[in-house]
Amino acid sequence: MGLPGALPVLNSRVIEFAVKLGLALNCKLSLNSKFDRKQYFYPDLPKGYQISQFDVPIAIGGHIDLDLPVEFGGGHRRAGVPLLEIVSEPDMRNGIEAAEYAAELQRVVRYLGVSNGNMQEGSLRCDVNVSIRPIGQSEFGTKVEVKNLNSFSSINRAIDFEISRQVLLHSQGQGDSIVQETRLWEEGSQKTVSMRKKEGLSDYRYFPEPDLPEVIITKEYVDSIRNSLPELPEMKRRRYESMGLSMQDVLFLANDISVAEFFDATIAKGADVKLATNWIMGDIAAYMKNEKVSINEIKLTPQELAELIASIKGGTISGKIGKEILFELIAKGGTVKGLIEEKDLVQASYSVLQ
Repeated sequence: MGLPGALPVLNSRVIEFAVKLGLALNCKLSLNSKFDRKQYFYPDLPKGYQISQFDVPIAIGGHIDLDLPVEFGGGHRRAGVPLLEIVSEPDMRNGIEAAEYAAELQRVVRYLGVSNGNMQEGSLRCDVNVSIRPIGQSEFGTKVEVKNLNSFSSINRAIDFEISRQVLLHSQGQGDSIVQETRLWEEGSQKTVSMRKKEGLSDYRYFPEPDLPEVIITKEYVDSIRNSLPELPEMKRRRYESMGLSMQDVLFLANDISVAEFFDATIAKGADVKLATNWIMGDIAAYMKNEKVSINEIKLTPQELAELIASIKGGTISGKIGKEILFELIAKGGTVKGLIEEKDLVQASYSVLQ
């Protein structure tokens, strides 16, 4: 309500995160930006308002590059919690593109440490706007918003359902019945249902937020953040590709930053790239899935995986024995050399004298 003693204070971390994410998404940054008050009517809180950035956001434009799998053709109260909103242009044409776009954003924020990106916890949320247009028409049709999307697969299915629903209405000469409204995705029935109709655009009566100063950031500040950026998912995928890995390998390894770091650490110890990939994507991934643990929670270290690969490659132990040792290392830890000695697992090699 803007009462004295309860005035908003700018959280400096949100500026840092916005700059970080803006740089990671190839945006143009505004060194001067501001906050605006947005009169947003909540039935349960009629005197409340939102603070948002209206006409001078901290980052604009930008793009991300996606690698689509071949088979696809390429309201809580949040006072004081930093909220970054990413608004995309209407550049996506189907559910899989939008879902992969959202998944890439999740990878980026996780790589940056900006958010854990968990959709089921509400750390990452997504609303989609769908509109159709006949081939050859330049302007989009009536926009329909779909809310309540809490997984990438529901984003995919909701968009494709909504496109089909609108196309069907259009083809039956009922294009006029597509109205600007908010719809919900029903997971059970796998369809969108009307939640509320919109009587045109709300008048939010934006005006500069009187209780927050203008945001001024320096080029030096931006450069320091730019220099601290980690290798982002796109850069990592291109690097893995250049190592000769298949796109399937690349997408798996770069998807989770913890898996990528484990892989990078393993090959840094001299492990064969393809063999390291096979072990991580095969037995290690299977163990993680069965036990529902992350790669950070297993006892195996990158050093010991590299040692295991070297022992098999050098003929000290067989691949079968290597597998036995691997599961022991994952579950209980220890070293490859220690386990080989303890279990007397050295592969005997016989030389025949003639």
